[in-house]
Amino acid sequence: MQFIDLGAQRERIRDRLKAAIDRVVDEGRYILGPEVTEFENKLAAYVGTKHVVACANGTDALLLPLFAAGIGPGDAVFVPSFTFAATAEVVALAKAEPVFVDVDPQTY
Repeated sequence: MQFIDLGAQRERIRDRLKAAIDRVVDEGRYILGPEVTEFENKLAAYVGTKHVVACANGTDALLLPLFAAGIGPGDAVFVPSFTFAATAEVVALAKAEPVFVDVDPQTY
């Protein structure tokens, strides 16, 4: 099921997007390159924070805060029972115990 059609937005930036992709591929810097730094800086400014860390995927984005908070063996982390599997998976990857809790159907 397609939730949103990004075709119109993509068309407006197609040439810039292709040029940026070509530049990254040509330079071979897929991790921590200048484009990533620029993205992190612009996103930080947009959301009004000092720092942003771009991640390779959603699992890494969920796991990184657990590590930053020192979550690990012997810890229990509440996760919603109505969620995507990665929510609990990252807790297990951090060697902590996911504890499933009910979601309030009125507020989610």
